[in-house]
Amino acid sequence: MPTGSGCSGEVERFQAVMDNDLATGHTTKGVHTRVSAEISTARSTCAAGNEGGAISQIRATKARFGYPG
Repeated sequence: MPTGSGCSGEVERFQAVMDNDLATGHTTKGVHTRVSAEISTARSTCAAGNEGGAISQIRATKARFGYPG
């Protein structure tokens, strides 16, 4: 599991969870693609310096797809 703090850590950990869920058959490729696109948006928000916005985006994506927040 990726380490790190702040929005960068949140983004990379959630991507790792999604990649693992795809690899182990706990999600479909279609869901993985949609969630990964949302994670990418949060990654860009984080890189732009908007930590709160990125974390909010990750939390919203988790809630939308049934992942614990």
